[in-house]
Amino acid sequence: AQAANNFLASLIQGQVPETEATTSIYDRIKEEITGGVESEEEERLIKECNDWVISQGLSGGEFMYELTDPESGELLALVDLACPNGLQEGLSKPVALLINEGPETESAVNKAGYTYFTSVEALKQYIQTEILALEDADIL
Repeated sequence: AQAANNFLASLIQGQVPETEATTSIYDRIKEEITGGVESEEEERLIKECNDWVISQGLSGGEFMYELTDPESGELLALVDLACPNGLQEGLSKPVALLINEGPETESAVNKAGYTYFTSVEALKQYIQTEILALEDADIL
């Protein structure tokens, strides 16, 4: 809001401010809250993982899920990929995929009751062994 006010004030004075180097949406999100996707490559990896989850007949996750405090509504973290109702809605625990996240995000997700994974391979292994009950499953 302050930046917008400064810009409008400069227009009234007849000056156009120099434009600052633009930052990506990923950088702006990282500055404001914990968690979130850091790059287009990470976004691609997460979306491919979600497509794989759906191809297994499971509920897809929510990309860039906003984890909030249930009482205050305060945003606690952005979760790369979350299944807040479980991979089998109502039958399994909430699951989250956290790629390159710090301990603050992991702690927030853990406190919210999620089982979380820090790699796509670990999530796939969990799905195949615990959710789909496949033995000797090849995750690749």
